[in-house]
Amino acid sequence: MFVRHRGKTKLMHFKKTDTTANSSLKEGSLVKISDSGNLQYCKNDSDDRVVGVCRQTIAAADTSSWNNAPLVPVEVPVENSVEWLIDTDSDAGAVDSDIGRYCAVDTAQASDSEATRVDISDTAQRTVLITGIVSASKIIGVIVKSAFAPMRQLQGDTTSANIT
Repeated sequence: MFVRHRGKTKLMHFKKTDTTANSSLKEGSLVKISDSGNLQYCKNDSDDRVVGVCRQTIAAADTSSWNNAPLVPVEVPVENSVEWLIDTDSDAGAVDSDIGRYCAVDTAQASDSEATRVDISDTAQRTVLITGIVSASKIIGVIVKSAFAPMRQLQGDTTSANIT
């Protein structure tokens, strides 16, 4: 789960319109807005731009697309370097030498982590910069692929045509 450690955030609310099997959201997961305007969890195999951290668990069948439906609360960083306490995947193994490395969100599938953890060994999609180690199973990190951050090229990052 992603939990704010240091830095300023605010709560914003977004619609969830998709009711397909893999559209559930977990509290503490990284979320994005799809091309169709739907709130979804981020995947580890794409260049998703993170909107923030979901602050409510929503079942796949739930939707906020009807009138007067509650919107999904999302904690959004208002600074570029907000630090988050983040669980690592079941492989864990975070060590001090991981500080300064990038990693991706954990496998995002229904009934799995759904972007609530990071995969220390997956560096293909540079979503989180590791800034500290709490334990083998918990890190401190900064979200670097934010939808609201300036669009600049990460050094050596060739994973996204959207980062310029």
